[in-house]
Amino acid sequence: MKVVLGSDHLGTDFLERLQDTFPDTRFTLALSHDDMVREAADAEVFLGWPTREVFRSGSDLKWVHCIGTGVDNVEALADIADAGIPITNARGPHTEPMADQTMLFLLSLAHNAKKMLDDQTNGVWDTNGYDHVEVSGSSMGLYGFGMIGRAIARRALGFGMNVTAVDPGPDDEVPGVDVWGTDRLDELFRTSDWLVVACPLTEETRMSVESRRIGLLKPTSSLIVISRGGIVDEGALGAALTAGRISGAALDATDPEPPSSESPFWSHPNVLISSHSSALTPEMYEGRRQIVIENLHHYLAGETLINRVDPVKGY
Repeated sequence: MKVVLGSDHLGTDFLERLQDTFPDTRFTLALSHDDMVREAADAEVFLGWPTREVFRSGSDLKWVHCIGTGVDNVEALADIADAGIPITNARGPHTEPMADQTMLFLLSLAHNAKKMLDDQTNGVWDTNGYDHVEVSGSSMGLYGFGMIGRAIARRALGFGMNVTAVDPGPDDEVPGVDVWGTDRLDELFRTSDWLVVACPLTEETRMSVESRRIGLLKPTSSLIVISRGGIVDEGALGAALTAGRISGAALDATDPEPPSSESPFWSHPNVLISSHSSALTPEMYEGRRQIVIENLHHYLAGETLINRVDPVKGY
């Protein structure tokens, strides 16, 4: 059996580890698009994010594993669905660091950390200059209550926050969190002091946080985007921030990435940006490697694969 590793996301040395773990399986690394097309032609398994051309070249492919979490950037997703072969992902290891960064964003906005760090750099002592707000007793709204949302909720509850989530069908519960259906998304925006976008990017969620919904937020509320760009209308968000209609924002994911040089996000005093990097810890990378190895064991033994994705739903 031949397996193509179509990305260096998990390190190029991962190929050697795979070969040592599965000596009777042939592994090949293909990093350029042309190499992927060529190597997929006689492969049974593809690890990575195949384009349509790559997938269509692999007439013998029987399984695709996305070595990240979101599958919205798997160009061949519709073709995989049509072919009826399984697609899996690496969900799980990303959740804890992303939840940590969400709380970093939230606390930084609550305590004006951006000004605090600027004052430190400039040698300024300004005891009364930060306009701190307490997060205990405030309301967090989670748009999406998957693994990331639940990890964020557990942390927010620890800070004494009131947590509500909207999700079309959560997989699990967190005691103390009210979970609403998507028909109450507007209400979530109206009632949240901290609105966290933690849902996947799908046809249903794309641009679902548009000007009208942003307008439902309180002037004292902040919006945090931790999952994917393309869910929030960033033009409308920038306009709301510039006009002072909401208090602040924090973005780990944008569309495009990075934002254009003209974006108000770069210079706004109450906006924090990180470069879609919240999940990237050594533990996350190793967790994703372990998922590949575990799933290969399952596949070779003819057992059920873990982390199956519904290619129609997109998660």
